[in-house]
Amino acid sequence: RRTRSFIQDNYAETDPDTGRRFLSFADGERFFFPDRRPRTVKFTIDDKDAADPYARLQSTPVVEAINALRLPRYGMGNYVAPAPHDPPTTAEARTLAGLSRAGKRLMGFCRTNLFKRLESGGPAFIQSLQRHALRNFIFLHAIEHGLDVPLGTQDADLLDAETGDLDPETANLNLLTENDDQVPAGQAPSSALASESDYRERAAAIYDEYAGRYKRRFKWVRPSLFTADLEDDLQADAADLLEVLKMCGTWDPSRDAKLQALVELLSKAHPTEKVLIFTQFAD
Repeated sequence: RRTRSFIQDNYAETDPDTGRRFLSFADGERFFFPDRRPRTVKFTIDDKDAADPYARLQSTPVVEAINALRLPRYGMGNYVAPAPHDPPTTAEARTLAGLSRAGKRLMGFCRTNLFKRLESGGPAFIQSLQRHALRNFIFLHAIEHGLDVPLGTQDADLLDAETGDLDPETANLNLLTENDDQVPAGQAPSSALASESDYRERAAAIYDEYAGRYKRRFKWVRPSLFTADLEDDLQADAADLLEVLKMCGTWDPSRDAKLQALVELLSKAHPTEKVLIFTQFAD
């Protein structure tokens, strides 16, 4: 590997006047390594302004609601029925044995990721809440209709930063809309999901996709092999998430102070320079 620091340490010279490190090209030209100095660009959140979207998202009721989530999908092993009427098949028993019982670590990871999305930006946070609620409704659809439950990753692989940025179960399936191309300009892709009935309708369509062309991406287990607490906790979390989304309201980009700070940085601080913007959104 020839990293910047490796080149500087082994090949660069030091300018005696400025102390800056440089490389000498064949034609005698000097290439000075740029000094990269990160700076914080601040933006204001007005906690007293009820219309400030970040103030709403960071309010005590929202934070407490996220902290109180039961997150049953991250500890499915805790819901395995001890003595089901119809015992599990060999394949089901193997799947159930592999489910996470020590779900606290994964649950904490999930909460941390949700708050990271809030730190990343309001729209990312709202989208993560919507996707989380929708996945709960997919499980509820299976349980309520006596269909096999689709189980995805349930182990420590979720904690791996390199794989945690992806959603391997739904990599090619948009959870929030059937076709983003049909969303009008300026409208959030997930705006079609407003009520519980909207989520349930979308969840049913996604379940059909899971059970069809995506079937091999999951392990399938009968809902009768889990206790009734699973359905109760899924429903409770979904209801709480919908309530949080109601508190958050529709995101208004014109009031997004963080977005405006970026616009200011690009249009006034660096209006004529080439700029690279790095961003990350891990659901």
